[in-house]
Amino acid sequence: MEPNKFRESRQAINRLCENINLLIAQKDLETSKISFEEVSKKLDKLTPKAEGEVQERSVKNLSVKLRGLSMGISKLKPKKKPKKKGGQKVTINIVWDEERVGNLSPVFLEKVFKNIGGDTDAKICFDTSGKGIRPGYQIQFSNKDTTTFSGSGHRPLKKQPLTGTKKVSQPFPHKLIASILKGN
Repeated sequence: MEPNKFRESRQAINRLCENINLLIAQKDLETSKISFEEVSKKLDKLTPKAEGEVQERSVKNLSVKLRGLSMGISKLKPKKKPKKKGGQKVTINIVWDEERVGNLSPVFLEKVFKNIGGDTDAKICFDTSGKGIRPGYQIQFSNKDTTTFSGSGHRPLKKQPLTGTKKVSQPFPHKLIASILKGN
């Protein structure tokens, strides 16, 4: 192949390879795959036209570069689709009742009970979001103080959510938690 035409083809392929590198850095799987196929076709057309040692070495170097790009593309993950329906996020709130509270693990309930302390008039509200395995909870003490705890570490949260929001359940009395723990 005439050296100037070969150089132009090789440079065009190199520019496309740089674009693919940018797409990989941006983690754009689909576009990088399409660009990779385009570059592969161009290299396949250029390979049989290579004459002489220099052009054959250039084609070989380009194929090595393409293999590296292929490995980079294979490590990309497809973009996750948002879980939205009709433009709004779909959330299903947990409905807490005595049976559902009774299904919480005894270890979890013991830690809730420990945070209540000796206040037998305290009430507990559970978080209605999440999976309901280790829900966050609020304790409304008899002196009208309310403390919110994380469900995983049972530590008080610094930021207290607004009371009366839809994210907390109805209040459950201290004696319900005590009776569940005695039954377990």
